[in-house]
Amino acid sequence: MSNLMAEIDQRTRLAGANKMELLMFSLGTEEIYGINVFKIREVMKIPAITKIPDSDSRILGVVNLRGENIPLVDLRQSIGLGPLDKEGAKLIITEYNDNKQGFLVASVDRIIRMSWDRVNVPPPMIRTSRQGAVTAVTKLDDDRMVLILDVEKVLAEISPRSDDETYAGIEATPATKGKHVLVADDSLVARKQLVKALDRLGMTYEEVSTGKEAWERMKMHAERAELLGKDFQDIMQLVLTDIEMPEMDGFTFTKHVRSDGRFGNIPILMHSSLSGTCNVEKGKVVGVTDYVTKFDAQHLRKVIQRIFEPAEDAANSKL
Repeated sequence: MSNLMAEIDQRTRLAGANKMELLMFSLGTEEIYGINVFKIREVMKIPAITKIPDSDSRILGVVNLRGENIPLVDLRQSIGLGPLDKEGAKLIITEYNDNKQGFLVASVDRIIRMSWDRVNVPPPMIRTSRQGAVTAVTKLDDDRMVLILDVEKVLAEISPRSDDETYAGIEATPATKGKHVLVADDSLVARKQLVKALDRLGMTYEEVSTGKEAWERMKMHAERAELLGKDFQDIMQLVLTDIEMPEMDGFTFTKHVRSDGRFGNIPILMHSSLSGTCNVEKGKVVGVTDYVTKFDAQHLRKVIQRIFEPAEDAANSKL
């Protein structure tokens, strides 16, 4: 696995070029699955596993990796395909939302590089299979399909949190009430989390699932604003975008918005499970206003209020 991880270390600087790299792996079935290389920290043989009494059957236990206890998830069982045979299996250590977890897979194939415009929304039959865990698909040069998993959905189902716990204290304020938001994220789970927070903040919203859809929606609203003789921000006041999205990534989408004068200085929040300062810095370069890691409702509330409260205070001071 050392050569594989050397490739990962050398080839994760594609954000902003609408390109991505995908680590392909098998779950012991005919299908090929993929995870974005950005989210991978290590690929290894299975070390000793410490079982957790009375835990979810999808969690096989924890492994100790250089002094850190990391939960081990049977990815095959998590998407409804039954337990994976551990004989010869591999462990992919990933990081989502600042948390590390290991995914047990049957085997690891290779890394492929591609443009996000070759990554598409899955057909309905695939989208509803595997417990709805497939968020995108792409094709290899030999026409084989790669299924890209919605890992946020997998993790949310294994470790659910109540709405009372997640959204405690999230309330509308004069600064947030009535503001309209475009939400762009290919993960249904992530969109549901976001819109629940926006509802509690008294904000309205519309949802899209790809970067290309987000860009088309922005252009449509710009044309509408022009017809009505309004500024764009009279119609929409905030954009919440993921980084990883089919057809166009969040960095490329943001660059399009910032290069078009019709959108003025509309705030753009990047909301992503891709942790790390390099993504924050790349977001700043392309014009992102702020960056929020999935999913912390309290942090999201603070950032949104920080964006709108100064403008609200300035407006009130003129009265």
